[in-house]
Amino acid sequence: MIKKAIKTITLSAAMITMMSVFGHTTKVDAANITGTVTATSLNVRSGASTSYSIVGKVTKGEEVEILSSNNGWYKIGYGDNKTGWSCDDYISKNKTKTGTVTATSLNVRSGASTSYSIVGKVTKGKEVEILSSSNGWYKIKCSDITGWVSGDYISTSTEKVSENTSFEVAKTLDVKAYAYTGDGITATGTVPKYGTIAVDPSVIPYGTKVYIKELDKVFTAEDCGGAIKGNTIDIFMTSEAACNNWGVKYITLQILK
Repeated sequence: MIKKAIKTITLSAAMITMMSVFGHTTKVDAANITGTVTATSLNVRSGASTSYSIVGKVTKGEEVEILSSNNGWYKIGYGDNKTGWSCDDYISKNKTKTGTVTATSLNVRSGASTSYSIVGKVTKGKEVEILSSSNGWYKIKCSDITGWVSGDYISTSTEKVSENTSFEVAKTLDVKAYAYTGDGITATGTVPKYGTIAVDPSVIPYGTKVYIKELDKVFTAEDCGGAIKGNTIDIFMTSEAACNNWGVKYITLQILK
């Protein structure tokens, strides 16, 4: 297969739980509310209006934690323990997601890697709230413990992929998603089209159907590539412009039954 991969890096969100309210700020339950960015690129500011300085950016499809609100603005947790304010017109609130611990004893850490300190443990069979995800890790809440756990040991609840479909989710998988375009034939002998993804078949077998929430579409694993290893996918797009618009994102695939 001949393809042109467009490699514009976008970071996924890793959320924190902090609360600072003042003025007319409305306090919300940060342990239960997350949102997804709907704008292509959304400014994060130091305060709740455009008169405040820009302290960062979040991109379309990125998950953020909603900490509080103030006159049409959300205070959000995003990135690597960062907070700031963004216009709530461009953040869609998510429904609460749950999962079940599959490890006998699972460490809960202060950040999304094994380099962070252990803040608690959860045991097999415990149901946890999934607050956000980052690069294969889930931020969870269980009783009085809030922190990060490896997504390998959390089985997520079965859910409908869309109000307009009857597909059911077998499991979820956090991946790094690139975009590509070009002419050629896939590894399975098909002509690539919008709806084709390239995968590592040892992780996602050929023929697997997955739902990508950010694109609101079901894709089929039909191709592979030399750089597609582990939890990485390439999404076929119809143009370079579409590839550039997508860039590179950390997303959660819903693998369908």
